[in-house]
This record gives sequence, structure tokens and C-alpha cells, in this order.
Amino acid sequence: QFLFDSTKQALILKCGHTMHAECRDEMFSKNQYRCPICSKSVLDMSTSWEMLDQEIEATAMPREYRYEVQILCNDCNSTSTAMFHIVGHKCGRCGSYNTRLI
Repeated sequence: QFLFDSTKQALILKCGHTMHAECRDEMFSKNQYRCPICSKSVLDMSTSWEMLDQEIEATAMPREYRYEVQILCNDCNSTSTAMFHIVGHKCGRCGSYNTRLI
């Protein structure tokens, strides 16, 4: 349903994009916490990032997978390098794991 003609409740996300509250709830029920338009985190994810830090620290990668990769952070839009890890790649600027390889 077109957002601006709708009578359903709409929300403004942290990134400034809007969506229906019902759509946001459905997104959360599927464990999706990124804006569907710009991919920025829509919640404070710091607790999740701390859990990922612990998981990565507890899970050593085999020697052949210990190399740096270039990443783009969806939250702060910066590029940086991170050590490759199957669990995730932490942004060197803001500490987010909402990143992608470039």
C-alpha cells in the first residue's frame, strides 16, 4: 500500500526513511533490523555487536583464512579493512557489524 495515501500508522526510522508500523513489525518478526531502503540499522544494535565480538574472539579462523578484507559499513558509510571471519566483519570506524565486503 502506498505509504502517503495509507490510513495505517507510519513510522520514521532513525535513517529518516518511513514505513508502516505493521511492515516494521513483520520485518522484526523475521529478525531483520535494517532499513529496507538504505540498509542502516533501525535499532540500537550495540548488545548484538558485543555478542558478535565475543563469538569472534572464541572462534579462531584456520590459518589459511587469516587475511584482511575491505568492507563498507551500512551504518556510517565508511570503508575500512577487517580481518576475515565467517561470523562477521566489524567496522573500524563505528564498531558496527552491519557491513558488506567490497
